[in-house]
Amino acid sequence: MLYKNFSDFFSDKFPLFAPKKYLSKRWISLAAIQLFSYSLLMAIPEVATAQANRKSFRICSRDLLSVGLSESEVANACGAALKPRDLSKCVTRIYDSTTKELPAEEILFNCQRVRRVDELGNCVRKINKAVKDTSNESAVLENCRLSLLPESFSSCVIGLSSNVGLSTEELLTTCLNPNQEIGEVDLEEES
Repeated sequence: MLYKNFSDFFSDKFPLFAPKKYLSKRWISLAAIQLFSYSLLMAIPEVATAQANRKSFRICSRDLLSVGLSESEVANACGAALKPRDLSKCVTRIYDSTTKELPAEEILFNCQRVRRVDELGNCVRKINKAVKDTSNESAVLENCRLSLLPESFSSCVIGLSSNVGLSTEELLTTCLNPNQEIGEVDLEEES
């Protein structure tokens, strides 16, 4: 079969190339419906994420206000947090598991300065629950914050406290720096 021009060749071999056939109202409306439905599918996750973020900020502000922080501190803390719900959970867990010795501002400061926010709250809560001496709550908070793996740190402190007769401060120091000898800890405290 001999073709007059290149477009005749394409329309014969590739039927989609023939625009007359596929430009009817039926095909156009079908393509428009498909494009609309794909755009909705792409927009739904963004809407869900935006709603979750709004809810997270609302929960964060409510929880931080409930522990006695000022509105400006709450706005700054929740606004700067990547995961505002985790930040508020950290603060409330620590606040609820300690005596009123620790101010909410100090708890918030420590929760903002750690990579594993949720683990910090668990670490402080578990150690305070397991250790009888509650006079070192600020030391527990500080050492949990300094630890790279707060949950492993709390397991170390709790596990050693049941069998070893060391004070809470010595347990915290030993688990934070396991290679340091007990004699070195005593020398540092005397200096």
